[in-house]
Amino acid sequence: MENIIRKIEQIYPVSDEALQALQANMELRYYPKDTRIVQSGVTDRLVYFIEEGITRSVFHHNGEDTTTWFSQEGDVTFGMDSLYYQQPSVESVETLSDCKIYVIHIDKLNALYETYIDIANWGRILHQNVNKELSHMFVERLQLSPKERYEQFNRRYPGLINRVKLKYVAAFLGISIYTLSRVRAKK
Repeated sequence: MENIIRKIEQIYPVSDEALQALQANMELRYYPKDTRIVQSGVTDRLVYFIEEGITRSVFHHNGEDTTTWFSQEGDVTFGMDSLYYQQPSVESVETLSDCKIYVIHIDKLNALYETYIDIANWGRILHQNVNKELSHMFVERLQLSPKERYEQFNRRYPGLINRVKLKYVAAFLGISIYTLSRVRAKK
């Protein structure tokens, strides 16, 4: 759990006791590339901590897929509607590589929030940071040129461009694959 613990500690200092309790409530799973670990239209009450690999959150609409988020080593991913509102997820989460992931049921995580204030604070700050990123990405899509969005992507996700399909990056940036190719060629 080296990558997960490192990321947790970057967000908020969590005691060894709390980390041990978190680990004791997790289950290790391996998912091959191209697995939907969260399926749109299905309620999934698990939180996925990525130790190794990459996932993307994807919205399916009218036969088109739009990548809405990438998660990689140390990150947490889940279906928000399922997790918080016990409703079917509107997005899927797909593995883009073979993944080693620790999972915990939201009820167990909520019990840890009540027992360990440092875990609760970690969760709060994690969500604040994600909300901030989502807000910034929304504004960037409205205000930045494709080139500037691509540059922001590389700052936000260093090295990820070499690990995922360019069509996913283009969809995430709200540009065509042709525009992304032109922007990359000018670098």
